[in-house]
Amino acid sequence: MENPPVLVQHFLFVTSPLHGHMNPVRCLAARVAAANPSPRVTFSTAVSGHRLMFPSLASPDEEVVDGALLHVPYSDGFDEGFNPKVHDVRSYSTRARAVGCETLSGVVARLAARGCPVTRVVYTFLVGWALDVARAHGARAVLYWIQPATVFAVYYHYFHGHGAALASCANDPGRDASVQLPGLPPLKSKALPSIVSITSPEQPYYTALTALHDIFSALDEHRPKVLVNTFDALELDALRAVPQLELVAVGPVVRDEASSLSTSSFQRENAKECMDWLDTKAARSVVYVSFGSMLQLSKRQGLELQRGLKATSRPYLWARRGAEQEGQDADLDETNGGAGREQGMVVEWCDQVRVLSHPAVGCFITHCGWNSALESITRGVPVVAVPQWTDQPTVACLVEERAGVGVCTLVDGEGVVECAELQRCVETVMGDSDRAVDIRASVEQWREQAREAVAGGGMSESNLRVFAFGL
Repeated sequence: MENPPVLVQHFLFVTSPLHGHMNPVRCLAARVAAANPSPRVTFSTAVSGHRLMFPSLASPDEEVVDGALLHVPYSDGFDEGFNPKVHDVRSYSTRARAVGCETLSGVVARLAARGCPVTRVVYTFLVGWALDVARAHGARAVLYWIQPATVFAVYYHYFHGHGAALASCANDPGRDASVQLPGLPPLKSKALPSIVSITSPEQPYYTALTALHDIFSALDEHRPKVLVNTFDALELDALRAVPQLELVAVGPVVRDEASSLSTSSFQRENAKECMDWLDTKAARSVVYVSFGSMLQLSKRQGLELQRGLKATSRPYLWARRGAEQEGQDADLDETNGGAGREQGMVVEWCDQVRVLSHPAVGCFITHCGWNSALESITRGVPVVAVPQWTDQPTVACLVEERAGVGVCTLVDGEGVVECAELQRCVETVMGDSDRAVDIRASVEQWREQAREAVAGGGMSESNLRVFAFGL
């Protein structure tokens, strides 16, 4: 009697089209493929995100093989991208869920028809409906949490009896209140993710709170493993703060500068320009500035940052969304291509991992998105945190108080970091004071611990291999 055929594992990674979500998911998918070359690995995001990665496709939903990954997009009903100025934010989740479930199910069915049935689905929190698709097709599913474990624990407790206490603390006008949650140290108001401050459906981002509620309800029902983009040394207490669920650290998941994952020709050319400029600067002399792909700074905040950077008298590289359009505003951006470029270079985009890996960079002014924080820690660059919303206040707290690898800026009554404050914080991490020396020493220690976590035999790498081999 012949032995039955062995079912080959086929991982399907599913995420929203947000840049900050696609990057860590795509990197984890590539690591799974590298850890266990025998299974198939497919990456799927919405058409709008797929076309950002592969802008030269003849058709925006065309499948692409990139390295070891097959990229197959689904539609969320917003193939040109979601635009809050045009589309109704309140109806986004409902439409994205309905269209996404249908089209992702079609993706899974097509893969099965080719003889490549999906066996495991890995999804992020804004596409929680992917769990329903996985169950409908008989595939196992696991949540990949791409924010800190501390934030996961805060949200879990929010939906399990601590919602009122968290909302009250987050909305404390003095910002001096703190809240005690099971398994976590006391958290100050300023360190809480902004979403827990929402108390009404009329408030912005209420749909995000609803999406999180659905995620945690599903976790309560099915109790699957949760993969977390963190590492034990950094968040051991938080990883254990929810004993009802198994949180597994697989991070830091950040792109390696030698990654084979594709970038567009514009990105490659822009990266070269930035690297060439950095090559002219002394070691650890450059201030790098970026607030991610979503945040649009107010004009006043932009002006204060510009003045603060000039006041440091240090060279700076500023990756600024909308820099090309704002380049016409001499008050806001007189260094972009102008005579001031010797001190500062302002660009629309840069390869952040390569920039942070460059020996000339000595400081990172960041909104403290989790991807940026992990990239800074793994590259050994001190942080000046300017958190804005969602998980960023919590990340800033981890950076300053838990890891000791940076400082968090103070803001004025309008939420703006003023020139003098920015100058003070840059000097705190780049100067010659005892605190600056301590911060740089902490950076080196955490870089080594992060490296050990993902190296062969490290805890995160071992966790990932157990997951990838299906043990």
